[in-house]
Amino acid sequence: MVERTMPRVRKARLPYIDRSLEMTWIAGHEREYAGQWVVLDGDRLIGHGNDPLPIVQRARIEGIERPLIVHVKKEFGPSMGGWL
Repeated sequence: MVERTMPRVRKARLPYIDRSLEMTWIAGHEREYAGQWVVLDGDRLIGHGNDPLPIVQRARIEGIERPLIVHVKKEFGPSMGGWL
């Protein structure tokens, strides 16, 4: 029998970022950007589209080190799991 061990947990080296502004922005704009990638810095939209890489590069050029990159879901409302 193979004995499994838990992976070693290490403290992150990056400082914590409060993403509440980004989450509020997404909640208010998700229908506008459904199915797209959005790149945010706080409550400011850096860009959106089908490919996030050029938008992230633009954010880096603007000096934004850790933008939030999110693919906005296409379907809205409560999700359901389990057997029907």
